[in-house]
Amino acid sequence: MFNYSLIIQFHVLSLESGGKLYVLFKIVYKKFYLCYFLTMGSLLNENPTRERIILLLKKSNPLSIDDLSKQLNITPMGIRQHLLFLERKGIVDFVIKRQGVGRPAFLYKLTDKADELFPKAYHKFIVSAFKDIEKNDGLNKIDDIFKWRKERLLKEHKESLSDKKSLHDKVYGFKNILESEGYLVDLDDNDSHYKLKQFNCPIAKVASEFKEACRYELQMYRDLLKKEVTRPQCMSEGDLSCTYVIPKAQ
Repeated sequence: MFNYSLIIQFHVLSLESGGKLYVLFKIVYKKFYLCYFLTMGSLLNENPTRERIILLLKKSNPLSIDDLSKQLNITPMGIRQHLLFLERKGIVDFVIKRQGVGRPAFLYKLTDKADELFPKAYHKFIVSAFKDIEKNDGLNKIDDIFKWRKERLLKEHKESLSDKKSLHDKVYGFKNILESEGYLVDLDDNDSHYKLKQFNCPIAKVASEFKEACRYELQMYRDLLKKEVTRPQCMSEGDLSCTYVIPKAQ
């Protein structure tokens, strides 16, 4: 039910040939990707009442404590405790409604953060969009999109690693960048090479349909580290990780 990991940024690009507009998808995992498993997943799966509260608020935003109490057949005190918990997690917020004489009413509603708990078929949309581009403009345009993505990422990562001079510092610095972007990464440091493993890939679904994505991803590694990096394992081929081998030899 829940999808807490993805952010998709859209970059609209104008091609010189014909002036057509294309959307370049920048798909990145949220910083602290594992927080879904540590907080969001347990937040609801371990307490179905909180899930029911969220579903009610999703359908009938906003609601008072009395509204929720009646619909869930739970005491107002119990509802209040659940709402307080969800408020601390940033899932629920409230507005105060003045209603003449008497105490104001507190109405509870979901925050923008709560919207991330509900599934969105981003991958299907993106793959479909790429297929439309391929159909209308040919595979070369797909190649252009992944080339632009590679060049953009390469520029960003070069700037982030501009103070790293040695290969050792660049590799470890790049690992830190990937982790800050939400990748689950392992790095083995051997005598002859580094082996960097990525266990989650934001473009895995797209890459399974369009191999250009993986080709330019590998080229980005090579251009960034200035080494003949190889990739013996790739998630788009059914492997458990995308494994990059970075030789230490000059």
